[in-house]
Formats: sequence, structure tokens, C-alpha cells
Amino acid sequence: MNKKVLLVLCLVVAVDAASFGLLLPVVPFFVHQLTGSFNAIAVTSVTATYSGLQFIGAPVIGRLSDRWGRRSVLTVTVAISAVALIGQALSSSLLILLLFSALNGASSGVFAISQALVADTVEDRNQRTVGFGAIGAALGLGFIIGPGIGGALGAIDPRFPFVVASAFCLLNVVLIRLYLPKASNAKQQQTVTSTEKATNPLFTRGNHRLKKLISIYFLFYLGFSAFSGIFVLAAKDRFNWGPQPTSLVLVYVGVVAVVVQGALLPRLLKAIRPDKLSIIGLSLVAIAILGVSVISEGRDLYATQLLFAGGVGLSTPGLRSAMSLCVNENQQGVLGGMTQSVVSLTSLIGPLLAGQMYESAGYGATFQSQAVLVFIAVGLLASMPRLPAAHQAVKTPSA
Repeated sequence: MNKKVLLVLCLVVAVDAASFGLLLPVVPFFVHQLTGSFNAIAVTSVTATYSGLQFIGAPVIGRLSDRWGRRSVLTVTVAISAVALIGQALSSSLLILLLFSALNGASSGVFAISQALVADTVEDRNQRTVGFGAIGAALGLGFIIGPGIGGALGAIDPRFPFVVASAFCLLNVVLIRLYLPKASNAKQQQTVTSTEKATNPLFTRGNHRLKKLISIYFLFYLGFSAFSGIFVLAAKDRFNWGPQPTSLVLVYVGVVAVVVQGALLPRLLKAIRPDKLSIIGLSLVAIAILGVSVISEGRDLYATQLLFAGGVGLSTPGLRSAMSLCVNENQQGVLGGMTQSVVSLTSLIGPLLAGQMYESAGYGATFQSQAVLVFIAVGLLASMPRLPAAHQAVKTPSA
């Protein structure tokens, strides 16, 4: 993959992640400003609404990017997100906040299209894993910048981070238009023709590996999303933390993720297969969430989140790379949208379940149930046959 294109793509992903990360430390406090309550179900409904519409929109965005080009679709969707974020900032009720959160979710497609761009241009499995790791590191970088700024601004007014997030989206529109290449006419025509023949890879007969990998991805992100959806509120209740101390932990998680995916992952791949790294990473995530369920001091989060961020950094690039090898090249955008839909669906279900359990069963049981989900994903991944050699793609009946 062209290093300049990868660098720009990473910058776009980082800015997009920062625009989302800005909001993480302040959503409970903004909901409190609008409703006068820190009710867990009301707080998690904001994230769930965003994710529910992202679940619907991501496959459509992925397929449109296959047909009309990655750059054009990215430009339109990011511009819509900028408008939606301004609408959220100006919300006068929880209902309006939810409506604009839905619009923002429906137009969220940066990471899905970024995955498709990497899969478009990298054939070697290990290098593809490195490419996915690079955009994962960019995601982590965004989560260093975003929560730090969001926590500081949110301490003044919870609305301010939404305005800055909108400005970040507008910056991304400029980066996309100026620096991401437009596909040549010949390549675009080939993509259009291929897309017309493409089918959803999950419905391809015999593609059992992809179906199992998607199931593992679903279980992992269900635990991950439930954890993320309740984390800020749980930290407020258990440790009496406001936006700023919580944002510092989120920044710390981003730093660890960047180091793992940007610096350690390429070296580790020389000695350890991607599937083994994914097993190790998922195990670390499950242990970290289990650790959160029993700690009593806020400072202990820096130990658990070291394992959590490192585990996510090790596991997700290998899983994405393995899935990308299960489909044809003309299905990469569809796959990117589909995996984003999995993340979105779990981000819809996970926070809602976490909010319900948190209200009924309490702190410890909520996080322990999330750890169990990730441990099940570890077991399923460990039971899969060894992935093909690095130079081989997984052949499907339509390949």
C-alpha cells in the first residue's frame, strides 16, 4: 500500500476517532443537564441510538463505496456527521439529542471504508494485518486526543465537545478531498461491474470460516461495547469521578493502543501468527474486564486498562485481516460495512444490556458478565483450525 495514502488514511481515522472520543467523557453529564438525572438507561440510550442507526447505515455506506468510490462516499457521510453534531450541541431535550445522535450514527462510515481501502491495496496477509494495525493505532491516537479535550471542555459545559467534534469532521472533509486519491476511471468501472455481481459474503455457501469469525467478532464487541457504554457512569458512581479523571484514563487507553498497534504489533507478527496474537489479545481483554469488576480504588484502573488496551490492540487487527481473506476483492467494501454493522449492533445491544444490569444487579455483576462473553470468544477462536499460510487467501466458492 502506498505509504502516503496510508498516512493520510490514518490521519483521517485519527481525526474521526477524536471527534467521537470528545463525547465519551461528557454524555452522562449532558444527559443530566437535559433531564436532571444520571439514570443509566437514559445515558446508555444515547450511545445505543447512535449505534443502532450505524448498524443500519454501515452496510449501505460500504456497498456505496464499492460502487461510487471510497473518497466520494466518505466526503458526503463525514459532512452529514458535522451537521448532526451541531444539532446535538444545540439540543434542548433528550429526544432531540437522540434524533441527532441517530443521524450521526447513520452517516458514520470512516472506519468501515478505511478497512476496505487497506484490503483493496494489500494482498499479503501479514502486511494486511500491519495495515489494519496502523489504522487501529490511528484510532487509538484519536482516542488520546479526543477524550483529553472532551474532558477539559466538558468540565466547562457538556455542549462544547459536540461543537469541537463537528469542527473535526469538517477538517476531515478537507483532508479527504485534498489528499485521498480518487480511483481511476478504469478502476472505478471495474469496481462498479464487480459490485453488481457481488453478494453478501455471509450468504455464500460454504464460507464457514467467515461465519465463525463474525460470531467471535460479535461476542468480543458485545462485551467491549457493554463495558465502554457503562464505564464513565460506573467510574462516577464507584470512584466519584467527573469528566476529567475519566478522560485521563481514556487518554491512557489510547496511548497504550497506539504503542501496541503502531510499534509492537509489526515486531510480534514476525514471531507469532496473527490468530495466536488474537487469542492472546482477547484473553487479556477478558482478564482486564474481570479485574475492573473487583477493584475498589480508581487508580487501579490504570493497571486493568493497560491489559484492556493491549489486548484490543493485539486482537482486532488479526481478526479483521482473517475476515478480509475470506472474501473476494470486490466484496471488501461490503465486508467493511458488515463488520462495522457488527460493531454497531453490539454497541446498540451492549450498552442497553449494561444499563439494565447495572440498575438491577450492580457494579460487579455487570462487568463479570461482559468478561464471560469475551472468554467465550477466546474459546471459539482457539477451536478454529489454523489459518492459511501468509501468502494464501481463504478461497470461497465464488472466489
